[in-house]
Amino acid sequence: MCTTISYAKPSPSLSLRKLRLWRLSKNQRVLQRFIATLPRLTNLEELEWWLYLEKTLCEGVSEFLATTASLKTLTLRTDEQLIPEASIIFRGLVRDATIKTLCLQTDTGSYGQQLAEYLCENQALQTMNLTTRFATFDEAGLRPTFRSLFHNTTLSEVKLVGFRINADNGSLVALILSENRSLRDFPMVKCCLDSDTYSPESVLTHSWLAAFRNNKTLKKLTMALSCFSVEQCRSLFKELKLNASLKNITVEHIQPTSATEISRAMREAGVRERFLVGSLCDVVNPRTALTECKDLSGVVVDSRNMKNVRRFCSALRVLPSCTYVTSLSLGVAKRLFHRKVVNGLIAQYIASTMILRELTLTVPIPSIMWDPVFCGESALVRALSLNKSIRRLHIEGINFNESEAQVLCETLQSTRTLCYFYHHRDPWLSTTSLLQKLSPNFSSNYTILGLKGPTLQDANHDGFIVDDVVHRNVSLVARAAHFVTGTRHRYLAAAAELVKFNPGLVESVQKLSSINEDEVLSRIKSSLKSFSELDDFMCLAGVVKYGVSCHRRDDAQKHLVDIGRDCWLIIRQFLRVGDILDEP
Repeated sequence: MCTTISYAKPSPSLSLRKLRLWRLSKNQRVLQRFIATLPRLTNLEELEWWLYLEKTLCEGVSEFLATTASLKTLTLRTDEQLIPEASIIFRGLVRDATIKTLCLQTDTGSYGQQLAEYLCENQALQTMNLTTRFATFDEAGLRPTFRSLFHNTTLSEVKLVGFRINADNGSLVALILSENRSLRDFPMVKCCLDSDTYSPESVLTHSWLAAFRNNKTLKKLTMALSCFSVEQCRSLFKELKLNASLKNITVEHIQPTSATEISRAMREAGVRERFLVGSLCDVVNPRTALTECKDLSGVVVDSRNMKNVRRFCSALRVLPSCTYVTSLSLGVAKRLFHRKVVNGLIAQYIASTMILRELTLTVPIPSIMWDPVFCGESALVRALSLNKSIRRLHIEGINFNESEAQVLCETLQSTRTLCYFYHHRDPWLSTTSLLQKLSPNFSSNYTILGLKGPTLQDANHDGFIVDDVVHRNVSLVARAAHFVTGTRHRYLAAAAELVKFNPGLVESVQKLSSINEDEVLSRIKSSLKSFSELDDFMCLAGVVKYGVSCHRRDDAQKHLVDIGRDCWLIIRQFLRVGDILDEP
């Protein structure tokens, strides 16, 4: 790569816009050579780097950050603490005036003070994403960073991922939101907010009440409600009703025992339409929770948390009527899984649901027994073959015999909805049979974007074949998404034709465009229709520049332009952009 960049002509070889680097070699010569090439990346807009911390490398990166005039997005990830390298990197960041989005994935405590100083001085950064590897109390890293937000006036989005925020820092966040006027989005994803007390008069409650009362600019917020009691939530909801700007709140971590009452409190306060429950909620009392809590799009139903089998079966009977549940984690004790009633209810629900998008089915295995369930799972496999809605499927602790593996294989090969399939069992048990059945014809599948199991990590021929198809599909979806969002290129159009029915395409376009699913589907349809006509197709395929015209024939036979639109559209059903080959 360094050689290619070093000897490239000024244009267009230096038009590289996005670069992802993962775990560069520790060889000093390689590192120095790479550092020397960085100044030539004059058009680089996005840099994502899994950083190996070495002083020379950090100094080279720092100098690049200080001098680049094109970089807009920077993502740095490391498995090590950024001490003392943080000061080197931030020295370059402070001098940068172009970066709009900064993502840091490491231990926050190792760079908190440097980040705070950077945020106080920087006037260009608009989006910041901080992800920690350790869900611990990180006062040393978080507090200086939080305090700097009182002075920053350019950040519109701050995203925290994986932090455990104690009561003092939680109150500090609320105080920031009370005073900051630039933030529009503040997601605290997978963050645990610790409570100071469940008293309605707690300092934490007062801080968040003030935040909802005073902030008139924040539009989106993601936070946990598990640190608040039901009464505290009622107070928060009443204050939220008076806030006209905060329209979208994603809730994580509701106390299972309080889910029903909190859901009822949302409705009573008239703020239900503003809330989205973003994480799975554990259902302890299924009949009450599933019938009353229509806010729960994701639920956990685990037989181990139920007092008796009847309650678990009751949950399975209620699920088909829960048209709002799109994500389900189903845990079944091994002793229950092969009861005909339980197995039948699970299979019936899976086969009939048209709403469920994600399913995790787990048969917990005692630690002293590492053999997965070996009995036949015919009903389950048949149900999966009939399902037309599930996009992500995770099965753990269940083994399939040869005939069931064959049915599962046929389902994976022909599916147009299932994008991700994960099958976890004890590592010593082979899944070679499934791979052997998949590999011969798996290339015809353009839907699967993720397929994981123990032997998929092994270096065997069938595993490589399956893995290559998955990588191909991921690449096609990425290209198709760019075509749908407006980039007109023949190889992007060819990808769009191959994966136009892939649900993963919808998700990818949503990430690029931030629009809802209905709008995405409409945009996909219109983008494909845009080259259905003869001239449009031939131009996009590179056959002609402007339109199709034919010289008059001496034998008076019809030309391609003479067959009429209806005939062309029939031909078009069997002709794709990818069928048009480049000139030799």
